[in-house]
Amino acid sequence: MFYLDSYNKRYYVGRAFTYNNIQYTRAGATAETFLGLGFTPVTIQPRPDDRFYIVSSVQNDGSYSYEPRDLAELKTSFIAQLKQHAHQLLSSTDWYIIRALESGLLGTPSTVPASASTYRSTVRSLVAAREAAINAAADVEALKAVIDTPIEFPEAEGTY
Repeated sequence: MFYLDSYNKRYYVGRAFTYNNIQYTRAGATAETFLGLGFTPVTIQPRPDDRFYIVSSVQNDGSYSYEPRDLAELKTSFIAQLKQHAHQLLSSTDWYIIRALESGLLGTPSTVPASASTYRSTVRSLVAAREAAINAAADVEALKAVIDTPIEFPEAEGTY
């Protein structure tokens, strides 16, 4: 929060200042002092998410000036993060697939436990759906809504 005088100069609680040739100490720079001098209190609004916007500064009305980042770059970045996360989730069951490939048994019954196959399939489906939603976002606000919605990935069952 800050306070504005009639010339739109900013003043902050706890910061020494001079006004009308009177010096005020840090201890004298209180909300009561500023209000008594007729200053206007300004509450700073929440900062826009830096992942999606280039934020410059706080305006005198408490809002931030900002502009959206490049949508295509954001989509590329978020998809890369999503795929990296999927890779980490699937890595606990990768050895089942590798064992089946090395032994030439991939596709035969009981080489890969059904729970591991289901888990892997569910993770891939959730990632594909999120990637499609990211690609479908028409603007940065829509993309932010997609990214801010959490994905409920399943827990890998057992110890893989």
